[in-house]
Amino acid sequence: IRENEIYVWSRGEELVTDKYPEFKSLVGIVPNGTVIDAEILAFPEGEIGTFNDLQARIGRKTVSASLLQKAPVILKAYDILEWEGEDIRRLQYEERRIFLEKLYELVRDKATCFQLSERVLLHSWEDVTAERMRAREMKSEGLMLKRNNSPYLVGRKKGDWWKWKIEP
Repeated sequence: IRENEIYVWSRGEELVTDKYPEFKSLVGIVPNGTVIDAEILAFPEGEIGTFNDLQARIGRKTVSASLLQKAPVILKAYDILEWEGEDIRRLQYEERRIFLEKLYELVRDKATCFQLSERVLLHSWEDVTAERMRAREMKSEGLMLKRNNSPYLVGRKKGDWWKWKIEP
């Protein structure tokens, strides 16, 4: 959000703000100069839906009121890159997470389209493996592992971050 305008960018760096008008409810709640790393998820009937549910929104030039009802979406926030105009990517993940949780506290009772990702602290590879096996139950494709002391990294991450998917 910059100068009271929201911008939603795809992973492929395409501006897709107009596909998700419900995110405009975040303007005035989320501080200007805030940039988050999030995923847009279909959220029919108050639960994470399938990618097919989301597809109903992706290819449309306009989003009708009936489509907004049929295929609602949420932003699932995973990380934060800027807070109130300050670039905080250099901070450790656990420091950035504090900012992200503060943002969630500001938003949670005012905009239902914003959800915070669950942070799971694991202490052994056995714990990590067991959590990964729960991925389908959590409607996820696996785990994103981040070192607590890692900065926000751009591009393909190696070393400090690891995406461990389950079999398709």
